[in-house]
Amino acid sequence: MPSDSTLTLFIPDLFGFQSILSGLSAEEISQLPKIKLPVLEKWLTRGMFEASNNQDDLIFSELGLDEYDNKEKPFAALSLLAEMQSEIEINKSSYWLRADPINLQADRDTAILTAHEELNLTQAEADTLVSLINKHFIDEPWQLYSFAPHRWYLRLDKPASFKTTPLEKVLGGDINEYSATGEDANYWHKIINELQMLLHGSNINFERDSRNILTINSLWLWGGGFLPENKLNSSYDKIITNNLIYSGVGYHCGFDVLPVNEKIQQHIHSGSVFILEQLTEHVRNRDLYSFVKVLNEIEKNFLVTFNNMLLDGRINKIKILTDKGSFTVTKKYLRRWWKRVKPFSGFRYE
Repeated sequence: MPSDSTLTLFIPDLFGFQSILSGLSAEEISQLPKIKLPVLEKWLTRGMFEASNNQDDLIFSELGLDEYDNKEKPFAALSLLAEMQSEIEINKSSYWLRADPINLQADRDTAILTAHEELNLTQAEADTLVSLINKHFIDEPWQLYSFAPHRWYLRLDKPASFKTTPLEKVLGGDINEYSATGEDANYWHKIINELQMLLHGSNINFERDSRNILTINSLWLWGGGFLPENKLNSSYDKIITNNLIYSGVGYHCGFDVLPVNEKIQQHIHSGSVFILEQLTEHVRNRDLYSFVKVLNEIEKNFLVTFNNMLLDGRINKIKILTDKGSFTVTKKYLRRWWKRVKPFSGFRYE
């Protein structure tokens, strides 16, 4: 855990396009927004690097939840904590799964997960479908809830023994590559197959299909688990994020939880964890142009300010958590002039 003089930044998928960027010709690079990252490039060049191949493990461990290293993480229970309208008691004895509505499209011998929030469900549609599913599966040892149109949750009478994949890692991909595995996987495959037939015959999907709107033809199960056992005595006291899961981590750990917005900089100090996840969407969509544009905005709107805080002594250390590992930056490290600053496209951590 860091001392109270540390500001920690979590930037998921920072290196999501690195292998592509490093192979582009000068002409191809000229078609992108100009990469303007003097602060980030200096941090990456002169900071102390420690490799890690799992960014979820990295942030969970940083927050003191290293009990989940290389294990299924309780994303459902944690995100449910952040559902402000939730009236369901969230306790350590309840096992939760996310069961989010999706659209699958057949593709040869598999199916592609093509839509989630793009379904543009209304809460009324979600409530109707959840009620339909609960009535049909009334004898099964679980119950389905919807606290937002696109975020559904299963509460189970006992733990489910199977390994799942977070929805954002599957969007646009072949679901066969991410099928659940484990002792209970066959049971849930059968439930999903039956549920797909139920959804196919629902009035809501019939009506949506008549308007040429994507239907809800399956659910994606992921993030199963109980709330973590420990509540931390952490040197962190604040988490700044628009991510529901990490908001839930903050609530569970007793941190102040604030949203990311243009006024947030005045609330940032040492002992804060700042989640900058704007890049993930563009990596998932394979949109390099937007990725570079947003990365420039992160530099301008946030990193320059944090670097100034470091230089004028308001913080003593910045720790950057990424998809390739962590970088620790101090004023002393930044003065390592013999380490010539590399362009962002030149970094390889593979």
